[in-house]
Amino acid sequence: MKVTAANPPAACRAEPEQTGALSGLRRISRDDLVNYRQALDQISRICWQQYFPFLYFYYGMSETQDLLIGEIDASICTFRLDRRGEKPQLCVYFLPMPMNDAVLRRCLERVREFNGSERVMIYWVDAEDIGLLSGLWQPLRVFPIAQEYLYDPKIYRALSGKKMRELRHNLNRIASRNDVEVRPYAPGDVAACEALLDEWTLQQRGKYDHISYRRYTTNCLRHTDLFAPPDLFGKVVLIGGKLRSFGFAGEIRRGLANLFITYSDARINGLNRFLIRQFMLDLEACDLVNSAMADTPGLVAAKESLCPVAKHGMYRVHVGENK
Repeated sequence: MKVTAANPPAACRAEPEQTGALSGLRRISRDDLVNYRQALDQISRICWQQYFPFLYFYYGMSETQDLLIGEIDASICTFRLDRRGEKPQLCVYFLPMPMNDAVLRRCLERVREFNGSERVMIYWVDAEDIGLLSGLWQPLRVFPIAQEYLYDPKIYRALSGKKMRELRHNLNRIASRNDVEVRPYAPGDVAACEALLDEWTLQQRGKYDHISYRRYTTNCLRHTDLFAPPDLFGKVVLIGGKLRSFGFAGEIRRGLANLFITYSDARINGLNRFLIRQFMLDLEACDLVNSAMADTPGLVAAKESLCPVAKHGMYRVHVGENK
């Protein structure tokens, strides 16, 4: 099996600032990465969605939804502006980073003013932070949204113990082949990766009501050079010289990594697990790797087979009444 090294990609331009009712906020841009990471490194949130390349590829390149970012009293504040309906709607996306009760109240007031409604939605709240919101306006309604899968990357080199027996067997199906090559993702792989993504979508379309991953996956494939390790790096797996698996991962903050994207030819048993292990080996310096939620029975089984060490709850919160 052949493994080669990657070259770091380049940076990109900033987005224009917002005006009017959204004064002081700006659409998220590549130039926000440094300040965003510095703020995130001050807190211990585990949320998968806080991964900066995901936010940029999903919202920074969207025509109908914006992720707006700004600073209030040394805290980074984030808002989602949804322009898909007849009237644009604003919500708080994450709690301020670092958390500050007074800053959060100002964020809530901004959303109330923009939407003309008493009720404010906070889009993503970590389970550990629910208790922080108990002193806000009442009523406070909390909705469980997802259970994210957390892994310890340090266990995937030795793969020891009974718990890893099935995983060792699956991985050996690929590792024992003499036609397998693992190498870094390169811009020249775009067409082959998009073709594989099309194949995967056809194979999986009966399992999903809507496949929402394509947008940020395609943007990542085409614009991966906007980020560099440790924030983002990619890998591809070739079988018999043909690209049959690709993926991306990177650090969310110090000690926490994101298993961002993995797609593999589903006809090759064990291939996606093999790719994930390659990422885990590169992420050994992190304490945890977040692999997001599982929204189909097949995905639940796949994530369970990788031996998670914990699951992490994510919530949506509504503050105040809708008048």
